[in-house]
Amino acid sequence: MDMLIWIPIIFIGRVIDVGLGTIRFNMIIRRRKLFASAIGFVEVTIFIAIIARVVQDINNFYGILAYGAGFAAGTLVGIKLSEKLSKDLVSTNIISKKHSVEIEAMLRDEGFGATCYQGTGKEGGVRIINVICREAKLSKLSKLVFKVDPGAFMVNHTLEGLRGGYGNGIKEKK
Repeated sequence: MDMLIWIPIIFIGRVIDVGLGTIRFNMIIRRRKLFASAIGFVEVTIFIAIIARVVQDINNFYGILAYGAGFAAGTLVGIKLSEKLSKDLVSTNIISKKHSVEIEAMLRDEGFGATCYQGTGKEGGVRIINVICREAKLSKLSKLVFKVDPGAFMVNHTLEGLRGGYGNGIKEKK
């Protein structure tokens, strides 16, 4: 009976612990030292409490499964939370061999700012669409692009700052 209570506690504790670890890692990358260290304190405290319980009853296979499942779920939760909390700006280059004009028009209709320019690829000239948006908008951007052209090429780069211009979720249209 005791372990039936501990299995969900182990799972939930691990989800919180790993989720916090993912957020802490992102805070380190963004140089938010105090926030990262505070998260780290909570994260490691939960980790020690949970691992101590699992090791205490190491022969209980369900506790070990809850620990592993909590880790997996915590990774997903941490990534989703990091995306939601992110204020990072991302520059995305989109190359579509046949649908660049359609993609550009659709992105503008959806409120994304787009800058287009010509490039040269292996097979000749290409049109490159550059979009700058918040990281949280990347999922929407990708869905829109791949809906028009499942074979499009996209690459993203995190930006350090922005000055002027227009982008979805960054500035309002005038």
